[in-house]
Amino acid sequence: MSELFEYHKFHKQVGTKLVYADTPIQHPLATIDRGFCSVDCKTNLSSFESKDISKLILNVNDNAANTFIQHIRRRLSILERPLTTARGDGKSYIYSNFNPKYAQMALTILRTYYNFCFSYTSDGGSGTAAQRLGLTKKKFNIKDIIYMQ
Repeated sequence: MSELFEYHKFHKQVGTKLVYADTPIQHPLATIDRGFCSVDCKTNLSSFESKDISKLILNVNDNAANTFIQHIRRRLSILERPLTTARGDGKSYIYSNFNPKYAQMALTILRTYYNFCFSYTSDGGSGTAAQRLGLTKKKFNIKDIIYMQ
């Protein structure tokens, strides 16, 4: 894979600037549920060697985004899809009082909860997403978020 990045560039030289070239490549490892996908990079990688770029590409996945979307789907009844009635005469919106304004508020609260309160263990480390990124040293609880303490 390192040999691929000797020639493949995600950016092209235009005058004196490097500009995003929109040249994705196929990820070398397929996932069980989605198969092969393409990978692109908008960050300037000209200071990296090809072996370093190939290590970064092998670590690319969308598991964190998928996990967050699954949490949204399972935890917010406001975004629930309509159910088909037992008689089959139409759709029932009994659990779905969809209002975009309130849906955005609920998503903001869930995103904040997920980043600052929800801890998980991965790659030998544990903590919240904010702790793992170094944004905070403590795990917050939901009351801290709601009352902004």
